[in-house]
Amino acid sequence: MQRILSTFIIFISAFLLFQIQPILSKELLPEFGGGASVWSSSLFFYQSMLLLGYLYAHLLSRYQLKQQLLTHTLLIVLATMITFSDFDFTVFSLSPTWSVIAKLFVQVGLVFMLLSATSVLLQRWYIESTNAKVPYHWYSLSNLGSLIALISYPFIFEVAFSINQQKHYWKTGLFTYSALLLCLIYVLFKHGQLTKQIISKPKTNLLIKPNLLWIAFSATSSIMLIATTQMISINIPPMPLIWALPLAIYLLTFSYTFAAAKNYNRTHWAYLLMLSVFAGLIMFFLGSQFNALAQLLIYSFILFTVSMICHGELRKLAPDSSLLTVFYLYIALGGVLGSLLSAILAPMLFEQITEYIVALAAILTLFIYTQFTQAKPLSAVYQTALLTTLLVWGASYGYLFINFNQYNLASERNFYGYVTVKDIKTASFAERRLIDGTTIHGSEPLNKQTELTDSYYHQHTGIAKSLAALKSQQDLNIGIVGLGAGVLAKFGDQHDKIRFYELNPAVYSMARKYFSYLKDSPAQIEVAIGDGRITLTEEVKNKVPLLNALIIDAFSSDVIPTHLLTEEAFAVYWQRLTQDGLLILHISNNHIDLMPVLQIHSKRFNKSMLKFNYSSSLLGSQWVVLTNNQAFLNSISLSDLSPITAYSTAPLAQWTDQKHSLIPLIKL
Repeated sequence: MQRILSTFIIFISAFLLFQIQPILSKELLPEFGGGASVWSSSLFFYQSMLLLGYLYAHLLSRYQLKQQLLTHTLLIVLATMITFSDFDFTVFSLSPTWSVIAKLFVQVGLVFMLLSATSVLLQRWYIESTNAKVPYHWYSLSNLGSLIALISYPFIFEVAFSINQQKHYWKTGLFTYSALLLCLIYVLFKHGQLTKQIISKPKTNLLIKPNLLWIAFSATSSIMLIATTQMISINIPPMPLIWALPLAIYLLTFSYTFAAAKNYNRTHWAYLLMLSVFAGLIMFFLGSQFNALAQLLIYSFILFTVSMICHGELRKLAPDSSLLTVFYLYIALGGVLGSLLSAILAPMLFEQITEYIVALAAILTLFIYTQFTQAKPLSAVYQTALLTTLLVWGASYGYLFINFNQYNLASERNFYGYVTVKDIKTASFAERRLIDGTTIHGSEPLNKQTELTDSYYHQHTGIAKSLAALKSQQDLNIGIVGLGAGVLAKFGDQHDKIRFYELNPAVYSMARKYFSYLKDSPAQIEVAIGDGRITLTEEVKNKVPLLNALIIDAFSSDVIPTHLLTEEAFAVYWQRLTQDGLLILHISNNHIDLMPVLQIHSKRFNKSMLKFNYSSSLLGSQWVVLTNNQAFLNSISLSDLSPITAYSTAPLAQWTDQKHSLIPLIKL
């Protein structure tokens, strides 16, 4: 009975641990601009709590079994009472990263730490009460529970339930976990396992010198996990599916390698690693050229290979029962160090997501080191192949780096992403571009007399035609969510007012310093730094004069933040617009079809909807206008419009803050 209860409790605790991660991180997205860094910051928090959980298990294991049971039970009761507490951190001047961490800590810090200690503690209790060998395969079971939680969330829980419902069901699961833990304690007392310990249990050493490879392999897999998620999220919107897939692969490899030591064979994986590091190099520089499905498959293959090697080596290095808690503790420490580099240090150290390359280089080097120092004697051909791979890969990275960055004028990276200004000169054109991630967010001819004919904003696009039609009726008094290079400022004259809302301070800095649109525009220009939706909401409360057009052009790389497209967001937009105002949305996107969402909103708010689609070899654009301005609607030529068709995914496109999913809208 003890064995059955223990495995069941471990499974439930793991399920709860990895179910709460996407729930709370998704809930935080709107507050922090909908960027991918919310998830990387969250992972740093979760892995830090995991480390504290393993440290707690390590320290608790130094005491008698009765004391361990009593202490853990009391802390679980306390944690259950304070879970999902809330606290207003606006009084503190915290950076976005630390704000995410602080909010998560208040909501689930203690309970997450205790749940993360469950697997280690129950393994410890089992070997102490039965004198059996370490059941390392229970760790595999724990990862299986985590895997099921991650896979089920984006396909079942996110689609079927609101965030508040998800949190309610999770809390119910926590009560179930607590009840089963009490049952286990009752079984241990009833069958006398606690009284069998006649000899006093010696205290384990608090600090034991680790095998540094425990930390190195764990840290490398952690860096690779977060960096892979960041790379995918450059072009595909941050959402639980994109978070869950890399983490599921990470856990799957942990589960498989720890299920049995024979599951990992170094030689077999060596050749896949050689292929993977070069595939990673291609994706780092050219990943945006692939469609969504291809990106997911290639990034997943690379992460799977690297994780298999890291976790397979960890299983080979696993110690005996006397160092059980120490081993898990140092694995967790490596995970925290890896996430610390990815989430906190990397944005300060690198202008791009260079930690992805660092992780590939680290795993290749570590693997070669272990092959040369711990494996049986290797053939000369095999040794040469390994060393040649390392040298050729390093040289290839240097060559690609120089060629892809030769046009860079300036770069900056922060919590919200990374932006680059490039001067591109070819035989046919010369222009300056602002690039957010991998997407062009505005360009300007280096020769001022040259007119841009290939951009999102030239005279044949939907935005130009819409503003021209509105301008024929009245002076412009417009708001624009998303600054880019400030190209839309060129549409204003001395009678117009244009107010930009820009989340990323780096974008404003680049637009002001390297582009002339803001300073050359004769219109009255204002730029508000902060999340557009939050700023617009404050303006509604303060009764700021209404706008006659609001433009949503808030890309982050190839991503439009979902919190700007929910029903509650649209309600704010209409409160900021005059009765006949225009809501104009830029929905050009390679991976997500947003038309079903906009169709639902047009019906919900009883607005007419027009779609402009401009095709181009370089930068085609799609613009959608929602309005009840009949004069505007009559002024638009039918030849300028694209047909709007009904979508079968419409029932799943009724987005609210509490419930929305991108999965039905992905273009594969």
